[in-house]
Order: sequence, then C-alpha cells, then structure tokens
Amino acid sequence: MLSASPLVVLCVLAASVSGSIGTVAWYEGTEPGSRWLSVLLFAATLWAGSYAFALVTFDPAIRVWYQLPIEIAQGIIAPAWLAFSLAYTGRGELASRRLVAGLFLFPAVTAAVLVTNPMHGLLWSNYRIDPVFGAATVQFDPNLWYYVHAVYGYVIIGTGIVLIVGMLMERLSRYREQAVALAIGSIAPTVAHVTHTFGLGPLPMVNFTPIALSVTGVTFGYALYRFQLFGLSPATGRLGRRAAIDDVAVGILVIDRENRIVDANAAARSLLDFDIGAVLFEPLSTVLPGVDIDDGRQLVDVTVDRRRRTYEITVSPVSDQHARRLGWTVSVSDVTGRVRRRQRLEVLNRVLRHNLRNDMTVVIGYADMVADRLPPDERDVTETIRSRSNELLSLGEKARTVERVMAGIDAGSRFDVAETVRTSVREVAAEFDTGTVTVDVPDSLPVTGSEPATKLLVRELVENAFEHGGSDPTVHVDVRTADTDLLVSVTDDGPGVPDYERTVVEEGGESPLKHGSGLGLWAVRWTVDALGGRLTFDVDDGTTATVRLPHWSLADDEERPD
Repeated sequence: MLSASPLVVLCVLAASVSGSIGTVAWYEGTEPGSRWLSVLLFAATLWAGSYAFALVTFDPAIRVWYQLPIEIAQGIIAPAWLAFSLAYTGRGELASRRLVAGLFLFPAVTAAVLVTNPMHGLLWSNYRIDPVFGAATVQFDPNLWYYVHAVYGYVIIGTGIVLIVGMLMERLSRYREQAVALAIGSIAPTVAHVTHTFGLGPLPMVNFTPIALSVTGVTFGYALYRFQLFGLSPATGRLGRRAAIDDVAVGILVIDRENRIVDANAAARSLLDFDIGAVLFEPLSTVLPGVDIDDGRQLVDVTVDRRRRTYEITVSPVSDQHARRLGWTVSVSDVTGRVRRRQRLEVLNRVLRHNLRNDMTVVIGYADMVADRLPPDERDVTETIRSRSNELLSLGEKARTVERVMAGIDAGSRFDVAETVRTSVREVAAEFDTGTVTVDVPDSLPVTGSEPATKLLVRELVENAFEHGGSDPTVHVDVRTADTDLLVSVTDDGPGVPDYERTVVEEGGESPLKHGSGLGLWAVRWTVDALGGRLTFDVDDGTTATVRLPHWSLADDEERPD
C-alpha cells in the first residue's frame, strides 16, 4: 500500500494530470506536434508514476530497478519535446525519422549503462536510501556518464525552449500567450532537474522533476483549452508563408549585402534555369544580369535556354528590427508575352491613328476628283467611297478617344454630370439628320468621377441608339442617383441594338462566328468595367442601356463604403 507521504501524493497527482492532458492532445492529433506532445506527456506520466512507486520502496536492491522506467521516461521526454517544438513552430520537416532515431540512441545506451552499472560504475556509486518526508528518497555519488547524460538532455530541451520562446520575439501577437504557457511548462521541470542533478537546494535527495512536470501538464492544458493550442498553431502561418513563396508563379531570390544569392524559390530556378547549389553565394548577375538594386521596379532582358525573355524585376530591402540592411529580395516575373503584345498594340494603334487617317484623307481627295469628272448620274460610287472612308476615319478617331479616356480613367474629379450629359447629347444629335432626343436630368447634379469617361459613355450609347433606332428614332436619356450610385440610361423606340452586337459585349468576348461590327459598345464595356460599374440591356419595345457607376454621388468628404 502506498505511503501517505506528500511526495507520493504529488507524484500521483502529476501522473494523473500529465496522463489526462496527454490523452486529450492525442485526440487532437491532426495538428502539427500534437502527437509528440502526447508522447511527451505520457512519458511524464510514466516518470511520475514510477517515482511514486519508488518512493514507497525502501529496499535499495529493489528501489534501484525503478530507476529503469524513470530513465526510459527521461529518454523519451527530451527528443519528444524537441520534435514537438519543431513541428509546432513550423519546422516539422527537420524532425525526420533519422533525427528522431538518433536522438533516442543516446538514452537507449544510458538505459543499458544503468542496467550494467554494478559492473562498471559509470553512472553512479554508493547508491543508498536517504528517507525524507516519510518517502524512500535516495542519494548516490554521480559519475561521468550521469553528467554526460544530463547535459545531453539539457541541450535538447534547451533547443526546444529556444524555438518556443522565439515566438515571443516574432510579430505573431496572437501566439504570444500560448508561447508563455509553453515556456513556463517546459522551464519548470528543467529547473527542477538541474537542481537535483547538481545537488542544489536543501533537499538534494528529492527529485522534484516529476512533480514539476505537473506544471507542464497544467500549463499545456491551459494553452490547449484557453488558447486553442493546436487550433491556432503558428505552424500554419509559417508553413503557409513558405508554401506561398515556394508555390507562387513569381520567382523570388534572396541576396545579401554583397549582392550574393543566398536563397531562391522553385519559380526563380525554373524561370532563370539554374540549380541553387551551383549559384549559392554567387553574384546576382550570374543568373540575372543588368539588375539595378537601387531601382525598385525595372525590366531586364535575359537569354534563357537560347530564348530572349523579358522579366519584370521588383527589388525590396530586407532589414532587421533595428532597421539595418541585411540584403534584398528580388521578385522576377516573366512579362515577355505582355511586353510583346504591348509593342504590337502600340504599332497597330499608331497605324490606325496615323497611317489610316492620312491614307483615308488621300482616298477621299481622289474620290472628290473622280466625282468632278463623272456625270451626275454616275457619282453614286464616289459617294460610297467617301462615306466608307469617313466611317474609317471616324473609327480611328474613336480609337484615339478610347485610348485617351482609358489612360486617365483613374483620375477622378468633382464635376456637374447634368451639364456634361446635356452637352454630349447635343453634340451627338447634331450629327444626325433624323430623330429626336430628350434628356431627363436635374438642373445640376455634382458627382465625383471621370468626366471624360462620362462623355464617352453618353456619346457612344446615344450614337448607338440613333444608329439602331430605326429611320426616325426617338431617344430618351435619363440621369439619376440610386443611393450613392449614379445611373445613366439611354432608351430608343426602334428595333434596338442587334442581338449579336449586344451579346458579344455582354459575354465579354468575340468568336469567329459571333462578333460585333463596331467599337462603340466595346468602348462602353471597357470604360464601365474600369470604373467598377455595371452595364445592362433591357430589350422591350426598343432597347434601354443602363450604366451604373458606384459611389459617384458621394461628396468628396464622404467616406466610401467597403
């Protein structure tokens, strides 16, 4: 029957607490480090339980054998703590099977040394019972292997503590209280073990370590329930950041203050076609020549696999907590396709704006010359040439207008949309010989947005209404506000915009079998999209095109909702 010694009671209590928390942690086993924590606490249970039985065994010949399960428990705790610390802080890949097996090798040798200690005395000598508080505590003369084994455990435990406490130094504020609880739970038994190992304090014969392990169980349990120890594991953030860097399509290189490569993600190695082992600590120019570290964003041309590629480079400084420059990160994006498309568009745009305009002017001039030489009844063909040439000239001017509006689409200002709409409608109506147009708009309606974009939208929608509204169309323009949004509607009473014209714009793409005939509705769609608005069509006894522009009716000092 167990003694009523307070030491025995405390050991039994410590075993119960550690075992209970270990069981809970085991069932939380889907999170990083949870199973290793369970192993640690089960080992603590074994230690405290074995020590409780040892404290009621006063026969030295039997008492010494309780040291074997105690030694096994100690040998499990240190590697399990390190493996838990690695996994919990997002470094689980370091806790390989080979590492764990190596960590357990030394405690296994120590257990063998303990069993054979009567033959060589490497662990201790003069093992004797020295009762205190009615318990069978012991004293002995520690020898070399005893201290070697203790230091080995302290190094492993200390490494785990450094990893956990390191979280306190990071900016992960939501994990700091967890780290404090874990640090207290790990430091308490460590201090108790150091005190016993080196005979410090008034009771060197008592090993308070298994009792202090109850502190570990309590603090870890508190962290488990109070802070959702595994539900808020910092490994998620650490591994998530690493996965984002490794898996993102953007190449990332890390260079030191000497512009030497110290790390690179998989995308960088693929984009620039290099092996990290071959370029480690080599200058950045080895794989990416022409980069100016002082220029935050730049384009460089590099030949990779005998092909010329254009990369967009973004350079960002890396500094420590004292704002000391440690190096830079260099982000690499392959923009070859984008740059080539932009070059093609610039050339095509120039041809459309310049060459087409000049050539069509020449065509119109020759058409006029031919018309002067033809009899009046044969001049229809020249009129067709002149009409189609003017349409092409108008298309070129429209393309120029769209380009200018899109280039400054983000530059908003305060203006009177009522006056802008009335002016734009008058200009379009003056270009058509038939049809009527009415405008329903307040006398004044100040809004904040892009006035050039408003002119473009109104002009194109009203022009489309005249063109597709029949021989004598009636067009109505309505401008109003809805909550904080501005609504502009253009309605005609004719057959309206053809289905194929409207469909390709609503769907946002053309195909060889389905395409629009002009640029007008596309200009409206592009502009509305760039402004974050919405374009809708209602076809019922005519066509109503409605543009909704969000938050335009807010005053400058009003805050826009998210």
